[in-house]
Amino acid sequence: RLQEETQRMLMVASCLGATFRLSAVMEVMKNISRVEMRDSMRSVLSTASIMGSSSTSLLTSGQTNSSTDRDGSVSSYASSIDEFEEEGLCEVDDEECRFMHDQIQSAAFELISPEQRDSFRGRIGSILLQSLSPEELEASLFEVVGLLNCASSNVTDEERHELARMNLKAGVKASENAAFDTAKVY
Repeated sequence: RLQEETQRMLMVASCLGATFRLSAVMEVMKNISRVEMRDSMRSVLSTASIMGSSSTSLLTSGQTNSSTDRDGSVSSYASSIDEFEEEGLCEVDDEECRFMHDQIQSAAFELISPEQRDSFRGRIGSILLQSLSPEELEASLFEVVGLLNCASSNVTDEERHELARMNLKAGVKASENAAFDTAKVY
């Protein structure tokens, strides 16, 4: 039932967590090609067979609709954000959004082909790393590092060194906030 553009935005949002910033989703959408996005999407039929028809009926449609031809403009994003709310998928409060239920986030994540999940999340992390200001990156450090870690097996030695530095920074930040279990992850 959802427009294809909305499904794509939900895929990205599902990788960012239960709560996410609209600006982060839009930044990724602007910087990821439609071909890359389509390659990462599961086919509707395979998603339906794995999740069951009730889980996918809200998130997928059997037919391609007019949103396929959209150019990724701000107006198409606004239309998708409106659809988030109208369908009761997400609660939108200015810049912050949150999935209304963890099963909605899971269903959106299931739209991503299992073979592509790690590379897709790594690509999102790379886009955010390149596009966020230093202040925004500091505020989103755990999310960005977590996304980049998903694709750590496919990075160059130089990228691995940078990722290790970022993990150390995230671990120190978590320790300073007395989040010791989180610090151990990094």
